[in-house]
Amino acid sequence: MLNTGLKLLTFICTLVLMGCTKPPPSPTCRIANAFNAGYTGPAGCLIRVQDTLLVVKHRSTGQYDLPFGDPISQESAQCTAHRYTWEQTGFNVEVDQLLGVTQSGIMLFSCGLSGGFTSEDGPIEPPSWTDSDIQQIEFINPFDTRHDVWSQPDNLVIYRDGFVITKGEQSRTIDSQSR
Repeated sequence: MLNTGLKLLTFICTLVLMGCTKPPPSPTCRIANAFNAGYTGPAGCLIRVQDTLLVVKHRSTGQYDLPFGDPISQESAQCTAHRYTWEQTGFNVEVDQLLGVTQSGIMLFSCGLSGGFTSEDGPIEPPSWTDSDIQQIEFINPFDTRHDVWSQPDNLVIYRDGFVITKGEQSRTIDSQSR
């Protein structure tokens, strides 16, 4: 309990200090060596934290989504997923395997969160320099949600499939038929 409180206090203090400064530059893209392939295009991170999924909640709609976005110039899809996760949550993740591609063409990668966060640390306010439409960062079970709470409800099946795959026992790409 004390350790969790200390982590949360450190995170809050960091947010307060960052609120008085310019947004920090994006950290160097972190890709797991085993999955450093040449993918390009829109991408996002599926981040499993214990038995929950890290999601962003949008201020304008109150709906959930994963951190994702479009590439800059010739940026790799893995670096796009990394950068958008940083810009929307403030978390410097490591991008791992490609889990699948959504119907709208977003490559979904398994991403690892460092820093010792647990699902009990949420919900978390995003840093002040993040996308202003991000209301908060939450840890949810995607199987406990309905389609209408997601900003892209057609992606819920692939999000759930990716969530199951990232449990650790499996390391296969989501079958395109599950979309």
